[in-house]
Amino acid sequence: MGIRPNFSSKDLDKYHKKIEKQVFDKAIRGYLYLGEAFVTHAKNNVEFTDQTGNLRSSIGYVLFVNGQVYKEAYTLHKKGHEGIKEGPETAKRIASTLRNNKIVLVLTAGMNYALYVESKGYNVLTATEHEAKLHALSMFRNFMRDPKM
Repeated sequence: MGIRPNFSSKDLDKYHKKIEKQVFDKAIRGYLYLGEAFVTHAKNNVEFTDQTGNLRSSIGYVLFVNGQVYKEAYTLHKKGHEGIKEGPETAKRIASTLRNNKIVLVLTAGMNYALYVESKGYNVLTATEHEAKLHALSMFRNFMRDPKM
C-alpha cells in the first residue's frame, strides 16, 4: 500500500504557473516602487539650476515588461518639452539592447548634457543611483525572506 497522490501533473503545472505569476506580478510592483522612489529622490536632490526645464523633465523611468512599455513616468518642468521627449527615447534605446530580459527598469536623465553637468560637480543622478541600488538590494533581501509579501 503506497502513497498515492490525489492530484495530477496538470494540477502541479497549474500551481507552478500560479506561483510564477504571483512572483512576476510582485516583481513588477517592486520595480514600479523603485522607479517612483528614484524619480522622487532625483527631483528632490537636484543641485543644478535648470534654466530650460529640459534636464529635470528628462529625469524619469520606463518599465518594460516582455519588451513592451508597461509604464513611462516623466513630468514636464518649466517648458522642458525637449526633455520630456528625450527621457523616454533614451530609455527605449537602452532597453532595446536588453530585449531578452522579461522585466527592465530604465532610469534616465535623458538630456545629452546630463553627464557634463555632473562632471561640473552638480548632482543630477549620481546620488540617486546610489539610493536606487540600496533600495533594490533591500527589496530583494525582503523578497527572499518572504516571497509572499
